[in-house]
Amino acid sequence: MMVATGRQDATELHIGSLDDATVRVSLDPYLSVLALTTDALGGRRRGAPESWRRRIRSAVSPIQAQAVWPLVAPGHSVTPDIVSPLNPLLETPVAEQVERLRDLSPHDLLADLEEVFGSAPPPHWRAVARQPRQWLRAYAGATNAVWTAMRPAWRDARPLLDREVARVGSAAVRGRLDLILGGIHPDGRFENGVLKIRDPEPARFELGGRPLVLVPMVSGGDALICSLDRPDAVWLGYPLPGADRLFRGSPPSARENSLELLVGPVRAQVLTALTRPTTMGELATLTRLTPSAITYHCERLGAAGLVRRERHGREVRVVLTPLAERLTELLDE
Repeated sequence: MMVATGRQDATELHIGSLDDATVRVSLDPYLSVLALTTDALGGRRRGAPESWRRRIRSAVSPIQAQAVWPLVAPGHSVTPDIVSPLNPLLETPVAEQVERLRDLSPHDLLADLEEVFGSAPPPHWRAVARQPRQWLRAYAGATNAVWTAMRPAWRDARPLLDREVARVGSAAVRGRLDLILGGIHPDGRFENGVLKIRDPEPARFELGGRPLVLVPMVSGGDALICSLDRPDAVWLGYPLPGADRLFRGSPPSARENSLELLVGPVRAQVLTALTRPTTMGELATLTRLTPSAITYHCERLGAAGLVRRERHGREVRVVLTPLAERLTELLDE
């Protein structure tokens, strides 16, 4: 399993044609717990609000907090499979996953460490190898404490989670799953059938015939957790679009238009604002986004073939492509 911890080289998942891939969505809460745990107790913030981080830190004991450190060691992203969810496709309750951790034997943990790291675990996992039973007990306790603290946030996120299922389904029906994968994470990019994710421990994987399971997480916008080497499935835990509404305490809208479902609310706002060739500065004003945010979203929309840049005299303007024009007409409600 990989927990994103840095911005270096890229791990590659070679998917090939999305028409031939089996893509599913899973609402597994355990990954959200793991993302929020590593955000609050790790050395690098991943976008969760400070109020949530304080709630988590107050819920865990010092020993439980210390058990999380091997998962967030700087410069490392690979973790043993023992901390992975049982099976995201089954959407197993967190309580069952905690019991599984408590029931594991020290031998199981040591065998997993050896399988992932070889006979000599890296320095940040050596203390775990010396006291496997104590670590399992502390890590299971941390997971349970964080879930107890953050369960209301998961409940409040249900409308957004349902919307995300509909968004992925809409993209699949319309043959535009590339839009989903292209915007799945700020450190990710999907081009020519390859998903690239910045990673301090890069590797290369083939999807093959395995299903690709997308797991939206109630987390900060920079969180990413994935497992690319399991034989049964590849799964990607990514930030739930619109989760910042939960951070602000504003309820999700009961109704979202189809364009938002397909490309997300921010990029739908950008596409809607492009009624004519528009400079980046004008677009930032129209959407009330920062220049850096506009640049980022226009790059992603450009990679998806929905916008392009054209020179008009001394200015460079952003325009909709014919594909985007057809898409917005088709999805206009």
